[in-house]
Amino acid sequence: MRNSSTRLVHKSIGIDQPRPVEQEELPFRVRIVRNENQLLKAVHIRSEAYGRHWPSLYESLGNPEPQDRNPNSLIFLAEQKNDNSAIGTMRIDTNLITPLPISHDIDLPADLASDTIAYVTRLGVKQGRIGSLAKLTLFKSLHRYCLAKQISWILVGVHPPNDKDYLRLEFKDIYAPDVLVPIPSSFGIPLRFMAFEVVSAERLWRSTKNPLYTFMFKKYHPDVEIFSSVSGMWSHPRRAQARLSESVSIFDELGIPLI
Repeated sequence: MRNSSTRLVHKSIGIDQPRPVEQEELPFRVRIVRNENQLLKAVHIRSEAYGRHWPSLYESLGNPEPQDRNPNSLIFLAEQKNDNSAIGTMRIDTNLITPLPISHDIDLPADLASDTIAYVTRLGVKQGRIGSLAKLTLFKSLHRYCLAKQISWILVGVHPPNDKDYLRLEFKDIYAPDVLVPIPSSFGIPLRFMAFEVVSAERLWRSTKNPLYTFMFKKYHPDVEIFSSVSGMWSHPRRAQARLSESVSIFDELGIPLI
């Protein structure tokens, strides 16, 4: 710890003192799904979100999928603090142990295929501003998780016009921008595949003065609990029998739509 004389010396030679971390409370928490009750909440949100665009998928996605319980998969869930209701979710598949399931459906560029990847799927949020904030926070949670797990790339397959969200996040196409690929796991919906390099994200967003930089990298959000949720009560396996008892304005500026 610096003493007062050290602070005076630093001031006299023009060294800035460390600024306190800006902490921001959110009206919800983001955790990793660890039990069946949480999984069912995530399933409901995703089926509701997909059903808004493709009504036939509401029932198709109304039950957990085998990939939800795959050891290479992870599900994030955003829940309101006031009533624990779910407002957003995403699932990620990784190739840390086995190849990505999607690798059977598309040809990945060599630099991605030989590296570690988190593939985002089944992203869904509630409508309205709270859903938009949850969506951004889910992405921040994903980025932090990838850094901790030494995952190099985030991969998404998105149907236009939702690709605009990822362009604002500075994802890059892995094929030509007009190439849409239908895959079985997305019910044949044509998708635009885009990737994001995890390690260079902070430098990239700082250099481009991305409007989301402060939220993503400067602010501390204690309600992103994806690491604490791996310990304690959250460490229980996801078993069927387990039943454990001010940034919103940025979306107006960016015009980020809901999925």
